[in-house]
Amino acid sequence: MARNITVIPARQNMTTDTGKSQSVRKLRMAAYCRVSTDQEEQLLSYENQLNYYTGYISNNPLYQFAGIYADEGISGTNTKKRDEFKRMITDCRGGKIDMIITKSISRFARNTLDCLNYVRELKELGIGIIFEKENINTLDAKGEVLLTILSSLAQDESRSISENSTWGIRRRFEKGQHKMSTKRFMGYDTDEDGKLVANRKQAAIVKRLYYEFLSGKTVDYIKRIFEREGVVNWDGSTKWQVTTLQSMLENEKYKGDTILQKSYTVDFLTKKRVLNQGEIQKFYIEDDHEAIIEPWIWECVQLEIERRKRYMEEHGTKSYSNNTEKNPFASKIVCGECNKIFTRKGWRSITGETRKIWQCSERYKVKGIMGCANRHVEESTLEKAFVMAWNGILENKEYFLRKWEAQEKSEDLLEIYRAKDFQELTKEAVLIKEINADLMLRVMDCIKVFENGRLLVVLLDGTKIECKNE
Repeated sequence: MARNITVIPARQNMTTDTGKSQSVRKLRMAAYCRVSTDQEEQLLSYENQLNYYTGYISNNPLYQFAGIYADEGISGTNTKKRDEFKRMITDCRGGKIDMIITKSISRFARNTLDCLNYVRELKELGIGIIFEKENINTLDAKGEVLLTILSSLAQDESRSISENSTWGIRRRFEKGQHKMSTKRFMGYDTDEDGKLVANRKQAAIVKRLYYEFLSGKTVDYIKRIFEREGVVNWDGSTKWQVTTLQSMLENEKYKGDTILQKSYTVDFLTKKRVLNQGEIQKFYIEDDHEAIIEPWIWECVQLEIERRKRYMEEHGTKSYSNNTEKNPFASKIVCGECNKIFTRKGWRSITGETRKIWQCSERYKVKGIMGCANRHVEESTLEKAFVMAWNGILENKEYFLRKWEAQEKSEDLLEIYRAKDFQELTKEAVLIKEINADLMLRVMDCIKVFENGRLLVVLLDGTKIECKNE
């Protein structure tokens, strides 16, 4: 007996028990727009996209307007900084959107993996994406195959654009052409041609930083001074970071030069940047703009940074000076026997008084086992030794002036700076009766303590003055 097959056509609408037609629910349609730069022509495209999709959705009887999500001046290679895109996905997950329309795959994402992951997630939620340019609806059976191919092409296009852009930037660098943002750069503004010009008010702060550093202060100490005095940072706040001050001390732009391509992008998708350690070319431009710091003073600061690093390595300490206001001798007292740093301790006497003494850090490095046998020294003795040494300089000023004048002919810029600084300090100086912490930081390298009671005060100009610890 032959089978009889009857096709039952689909109904386009439903009827209620009363026989009245019930209309199909409108799809909640949202649009996603994006431009990748803030150039004028791109912003015009951005405005056009907003206006077009607002009208397109609102005027279509099949759709209910669910909003426009728009990212302006953001790259499509990843979604980390695309706030509107992320908000749209959140709303999709929250059941607020049924369909998304966008201009093209490249507007949605130039990263193939991102594109497919989001398309598949939304598809599982029953949400389709219409790509107008490619004429793809992701709810169609063939949609994902086409999407995979076309999104890969979009990603490759992004790679090509990135490489072309990088090539153009490096060609400009070779000619010394560059532009720099001064939004987070203390001391400079830019003129109408994009060239750096000194900001006089901020430049005074930069100069002070350099000279405070050369006067023996650490960046941590300078940070506390600036914050205590309410010195204003580039962003208008009075909060300073040690890393910021350190980078300012090492930035060649303050002496009027510029190094281009200090860092570079290693992945056009993630936009990850790394420091250029010689993997690609750098470009050094001398006299690129107005200097805030004299070049020779800038070089002195670099030499001082290296000197302090050597000092810490030689004496086995991680800090050049710590909590200077309360402990000015920190890292400045050196064992004459093992060359390691002395540390301060508080000893309580029978009468209940606390004495400040300094002891070699190697003496009891291993608990219960005595290491370095060098003697301890009273802090008051160290203070007297510095006062005596500095007064000895002043009492023999004529001799030392001849010494400093000879040092000014040195090839070592830091030695020349010290010679000039000591001459300036002693010009109208008077004998001191007690220690001055800022003076000590400015002129003293260290005090060496020996087992036989001898103290050797070493000054930054190379002078060594011996004292006896009775």
